[in-house]
Amino acid sequence: MEGPALTLGLLATLVVSGGWALNEEERLIWHLFEERGYDKELRPVAHKEDSVDITLALTLSNLISLGWMDSRLQWNASEFGNISVLRLPSDMVWLPEIVLENNNDGSFQISYSCNVLVYDSGYVYWLPPAIFRSSCPISVTYFPFDWQNCSLKFSSLKYTAKEITLSLKQEEEDGRAYRVEWIIIDPEGFTENGEWEIIHRPARVNVDPSTPLDSTGHQDVTFYLIIRRKPLFYIINILVPCVLISFMVNLVFYLPADSGEKTSVAISVLLAQSVFLLLISKRLPATSMAIPLIGKFLLFGMVLVAMVVVICVIVLNIHFRTPSTHVLSEGVKKIFLETLPALLHMSRPAEEGPSPGALVRRSSSLGYISKAEEYFSLKSRSDLMFEKQSERHGLARRLTTARQPPASSEQAQQELFNELKPAVDGANFIVNHMRDQNNYNDEKDSWNQVARTVDRLCLFVVTPIMVVGTAWIFLQGTYNQPPPQPFPGDPFSYDERDRRFI
Repeated sequence: MEGPALTLGLLATLVVSGGWALNEEERLIWHLFEERGYDKELRPVAHKEDSVDITLALTLSNLISLGWMDSRLQWNASEFGNISVLRLPSDMVWLPEIVLENNNDGSFQISYSCNVLVYDSGYVYWLPPAIFRSSCPISVTYFPFDWQNCSLKFSSLKYTAKEITLSLKQEEEDGRAYRVEWIIIDPEGFTENGEWEIIHRPARVNVDPSTPLDSTGHQDVTFYLIIRRKPLFYIINILVPCVLISFMVNLVFYLPADSGEKTSVAISVLLAQSVFLLLISKRLPATSMAIPLIGKFLLFGMVLVAMVVVICVIVLNIHFRTPSTHVLSEGVKKIFLETLPALLHMSRPAEEGPSPGALVRRSSSLGYISKAEEYFSLKSRSDLMFEKQSERHGLARRLTTARQPPASSEQAQQELFNELKPAVDGANFIVNHMRDQNNYNDEKDSWNQVARTVDRLCLFVVTPIMVVGTAWIFLQGTYNQPPPQPFPGDPFSYDERDRRFI
């Protein structure tokens, strides 16, 4: 019986003690708000000209901490069961009405009205959770190697600088106080972003001397976030394909004109660049203030590829020129067939004689014509007509010589001349035609060589322009780095490892 009786006695003691503590808290609340007549609409100051000191701090886990002194909420803890802190709804006490001035959604309300902590010294501490959406100017000049400076500007839209004084939160370490001049990062509640990296996170109280004290814009507490974009995603998925596709246009100058694919390759590269430009425009804000770095590269590449298309058309026009449509001047021969090929190290088969592995060209037909004239002068017409036919029928070759007309017979010579003249004229026509054809082909080959020279010249011009232009554009982004210190001219780092003690 002693065991159950002892248990009931302990439970009764706990119940009585819990009820007494609850009664003490109710009595304290009654004392502060009813007996003293607390009015939450009045500022917690003894005189009208006094100002309320408001301390602020920001945590990246969507929390802003506010603290101030309210002398009307002081009590002696020993008189109320040693209660040193009260947790009260926020609508029961005076609030400084601190809001995010540069918010983006137009909502100045907090996400959840949590309780305020009231200490026996009169210090009020409030930690309302909220999701802040601020409007920040975004500079896309060096995208994707850019960095941005986003700020959260907190001020009171209800009270002026004469009524409240904004300052940063103070904490103590080894008995020395310091101000929290940075945005607090909670390692347990903070998740690193995959696209942005935090470089600086300072906090500063800004006072505008040109604004009067009775204005709400005289003072504010601004928290800055200097962040840098991580470009690895854009390098792998956009930059590398764009650069490779742009450099593929140089292959156009290696394609022979007879392939018929020179303009097709150039136009394909131009269309691919247009597709990438469309993809990039969807990932950037619609602004006309600046052209992003990758947009500059694509525009530069598209202009260069368009010029290559024009060059391809000109090269094809030169390649398919013929002596019947164009005349190859001596100046063009001198520049494009002698000077430029030597400077561009272009090889050409030697004209003095065939190389050991080259095919032997067919000799001229003049030798064959002279032999034919001698042959016709020695053979008779009957022998010329029936010699091959008799051989086909198995008869022996006739060894008799042709009839020799008397040397003094002018009629015989004239007959022989009349018989040989058509053959000689025909042979001369063939020789002249073959000579003209050779000249025609030589000049056409010269036009082809001019086209190849123009191709090689454009290759040596376009490739360095592409390399230098690409390096110049992207080196701008490489050297676009955030400042070493948050504020120009201020050597302080505003980092939690570099504290300034008061």
